[in-house]
Amino acid sequence: MRILNFLLLIICLLAKPLSTSAQVIQPTTDEEYNYGAVGYKLQLNARLDTKEGYILKDAEGCEEPERKIEYKIMYRKGDVHPCAVILVYTKLRNAPQYYCVPTPNANPQLWDKFYKSLTIGTDNPGEQLQFFTSCLGRLMMGFAIGKP
Repeated sequence: MRILNFLLLIICLLAKPLSTSAQVIQPTTDEEYNYGAVGYKLQLNARLDTKEGYILKDAEGCEEPERKIEYKIMYRKGDVHPCAVILVYTKLRNAPQYYCVPTPNANPQLWDKFYKSLTIGTDNPGEQLQFFTSCLGRLMMGFAIGKP
């Protein structure tokens, strides 16, 4: 019984620093989602500065001969975790399409909007989604190793 109590004490002591250092990520807001999905394009076309209060950082994208994806990781100034990822998909001889990937804890309605946006503007959604999945997998692994 003493050994069990001792083990429980050790587990509690080890877990305490993990729980106190864990940071709560604020979910993507509707305004942030709309900026990523629509406003960022307007900003580029009008040659405006990045939305006030935010920082955009480039992440490694994907490229094939006829299409590419670029990522802009969106941070609130002062935050270390992204509040969204802007995905810019360009197919040869077509205008870029803009998507916004919200945080995992964002309102489910934002995830629904993102999901529905994935097949807009394509005549071959399966092929496009396969490319998106491959590229998002690369981005995810970049985050996993600390290098988006």
